[in-house]
Order: sequence, then structure tokens, then C-alpha cells
Amino acid sequence: MHIAAEVPAPVSRPKRRKALWLIALAATTALGGLTYAFTGVEDTVGEGLQERPMACSEAMYAMGWVLPDHASDQRCTELSGGLAGHTQSGIFRMPRADARSWLASLPGERNRPGGVGSDSVVERKEGLALGILRPPGSLQADEVRVDVRWEGEDTAAVTFETFDY
Repeated sequence: MHIAAEVPAPVSRPKRRKALWLIALAATTALGGLTYAFTGVEDTVGEGLQERPMACSEAMYAMGWVLPDHASDQRCTELSGGLAGHTQSGIFRMPRADARSWLASLPGERNRPGGVGSDSVVERKEGLALGILRPPGSLQADEVRVDVRWEGEDTAAVTFETFDY
């Protein structure tokens, strides 16, 4: 007894063309999406971002804060547009002796990492740090990080950056 194996019917040419066309369409769509992801979004961010210098007192006011007395060497910027939302950053110098009390006076919900005091100021060998969630000013920031670095016996460099998630 001889059993003949069933041979599948050949795929017709119209179905084969349709399948190839769908594969080509899917590949083109995928490549187009990847191209946009690597170039289109980058162009949008690059074109949409605007950085401008601003007074540090203005940046502090927008967060509901006051620039410390005797602040010097102030350089602050505002970055807006694109995917960045609206952020501010800056650096200034102030008397080292006033740094902790100034940080402790800043209003806003404290980001309380483990092992810090009741004022949420983190003490380090090289300086101080503080995180504020949603500062009370007009700037719609989700977080502000303030870092103080000792520059000598009398001077501290203060940097801050806002984050809009």
C-alpha cells in the first residue's frame, strides 16, 4: 500500500503579491517610525528649546523664595519649550555661615531622605543639600534640588535646578 503525501496547493500569484506588499508596507512604516524617533523628536526638542539668562532674584521669586543676602557671582538661566517643560537653574555664592539657615528657611514640601534632621537639610563633608517638592511660587516645578559646596572658610557656592516631570 502506497500512501501519497498531500502536497499543499501552490499559493496563487495575487495572494503572494498581496503578502509581499503588506511586508513592504510594514517595513516602511517601521523604518519611518525609527527615523522619526531618532531625528524628528530630536529636531523638535532642538528647535523648541529656548534658554535665556535671568536674574537669580527672579528665579528665586518664581519658586516662592528669596535670594539670600550678600549673594554674589549670580548666573541663572531659564529653559523652556520642547519636552523640557519649564526649568530653571543657577549658581551663586553666599557667606558660608549663612548657608544652613537660608536652606532651612526655604518654604515648600521637603523631600526627606533617610538620615536627615527635621529641617531636611543633608549635611556632607563638602557642603549641604536640600530637596523641595512642589515649591510654593508661581513656577510649576515638581522638584527643586539645592546643593551647597564649601569653597573655603567663608564662602559657599550654591547651585539649584528645578525639575518638571
